[in-house]
This record gives sequence, C-alpha cells and structure tokens, in this order.
Amino acid sequence: MEQTPAPQARPAGSNRSWLIALSIILGIFFSCTLLPLGAFALLLAAGSGGGSVGPVPAISWDEQVVEGAGANRIVIIDVTGAIGGATDLFSTQLSQQEIISQIRQAARDGRVRALVLRVDSPGGGVVASNEIHAELQKFRDTGKPLVVSMGSVAASGGYYISTPAQRIYANPDTLTGSLGVILATLNYEEAFEWLGLQSIVYKSGEMKDIGSPTRATTAEEMAVLQSIVDDAFDGFVQVIVDGRGMDEAQVRTLADGRLYTGRQAYDLGLVDALGNLDAALEGAKELAGIESAMVVRYTRVGSLRSILMSNLEQPQAPNDPLGLRVLTDPPVPILEYRWQP
Repeated sequence: MEQTPAPQARPAGSNRSWLIALSIILGIFFSCTLLPLGAFALLLAAGSGGGSVGPVPAISWDEQVVEGAGANRIVIIDVTGAIGGATDLFSTQLSQQEIISQIRQAARDGRVRALVLRVDSPGGGVVASNEIHAELQKFRDTGKPLVVSMGSVAASGGYYISTPAQRIYANPDTLTGSLGVILATLNYEEAFEWLGLQSIVYKSGEMKDIGSPTRATTAEEMAVLQSIVDDAFDGFVQVIVDGRGMDEAQVRTLADGRLYTGRQAYDLGLVDALGNLDAALEGAKELAGIESAMVVRYTRVGSLRSILMSNLEQPQAPNDPLGLRVLTDPPVPILEYRWQP
C-alpha cells in the first residue's frame, strides 16, 4: 500500500514572525487609544488625590530671554488677536486671564524694571478690555514704567488698553484709532418665514427678548441699546482723557470710529513716537533710568494636568454642518471696543 506522506511542520520562525507582527499591531492600537485615556485619568486622579477634581493650579510663568543680560528685566507682553476671544491649547494667543496673570507677575517681580506691552489687536470685548486696562493701571501704580509698542493693528480696544502707558510707540503704518463702541445684532425674520419656522416667546416684560433676530426691533428697544453703547463710549472717552491728558472735546471729535495710520495718530497726539518694538524697548530703559537689561517674554510653566484642564474648560462649539444652529440658537450680542468692518 502506498503510504500518505506525513504533513510537514511549519517552520518555527514563520510562527514567530506572525506573533511579532500581531504584537506590534496590538501595541500600536493600545498606544493610540487606551493608553492616552488611562494616562489622562491618572493625571486627574493624581491631581485630585483620588477624589473629585479640584481647582486648576494658578498659572506660573518662566522667562524666555529675547536679548540682553544682567539683573534688570524688561518684560514684553503680547496682546494679539481679539481681546477676550477664545483660545485653544495650541494657540500662541494669550487669553485675557493669561495676560492679566503676566502683568501681575511683572508687577510682583522686583527684578522687572519696566513693561513693554506689544499690541497687535483690533480690540474686543468691553469687559475684557476694561479688566486688562485696570490691571495695567495697577502696574503703573507700582512706579514701574509702562510702554506700548503698536504692531500692525492696535485699534479700538487695542487702543483702549494702551492708554495707561507713559509712552506709546507706533509704526508709521500701524492701523489704530477706531475709537468707539459697537453692538451688532442680526435679523433673519424673513429667512424664518421662508423656512417655515416660527419663534414663539413667552416673556415677563416687553423688552425681555430685546435684540431678537426673529422680529423687527422697536424704536424703544433701539433707544435702550443705543444708550448702552453711549454709556460704554463715555467710558472709552474718559480713559483717553485720563491716560493721554487730552481735552474731552478733542477726543470726542477724533472718536468717530475712523481709523488712523500711526503717522496720523502721532500728528493728532494719540501716540507719542513713531518706531518699532526696538524703539519701545529703548524708551522703556530710558524711563526706568537703566542703560541695559535682559529683555524677556514669559512662557508657561505648569503640569500637563493643568494644561489639559485649561483646554477642557474652553467652550467647544457644537457641530452644525448645515448652519441651522445659527438660526435657532444665535450667539448673544456682545458690547465691544472693536474695529469691525
């Protein structure tokens, strides 16, 4: 009888190769999915002692040397983008709270002889601008010089926060001015009708839904909203009068919302000198009575947990691929010191 040949065993090396490949694939999968979640949970647990998550630690700042050396410090703080606008974990733009934190650290540090505020912003929220302005005024009260260097744009709220400075520098082509207040609302009553949508509102008073985008604004509501804008504008005028030592009538003439170049602003007395950041740093040394200093910017120092938690605290916009949320849940109008074409 003819015998059936015995099955040949697969080489041990072949099995080992498959096991190695499978291990690598599983390792990549777990590294990309489960481990980050576990690490994040461990971070939260470590920071909270196993209980509920506590407050995020206060921000501390390290120094990044820009130039110079020595014991004396001049700190540059950058205000970029919309004042009070949302930021994210990977943004280089400082939030309102971070700007205030940096100003406070500069005020407390005995080595800091002067602060240069580098402004490149079209302005932003009235309250955010007010709070930064107040903190800068407190810095001035310490006796340390405050100098502003205007970048490409330092308009509206960007100018507002500049007014406490002892000296304001602008590039000849800086866009500044836009002195004033804006409160914008959107009306899409006709779009609602076209879509077959109807807004039904039950309210306790006639003006409870003032600024509603689904109906026409009444004359009385317009008067109320204009009075709010006018009140904020009076505050804007006053900080210019106090900070720049200008006559109120002159400020009101200039503050019709128009933009000025740095050169025009210099001629009108809105800025003190034409020059870039280097000129502002030299001016800060002069006002501080020092010949040399280490120029620094602040950089964040903190745990990974605090960075992750600060990012989680930022409001996340919900998905709205069709854009219907803009109609059904419009953003609340914000009073702004902002250049808004």
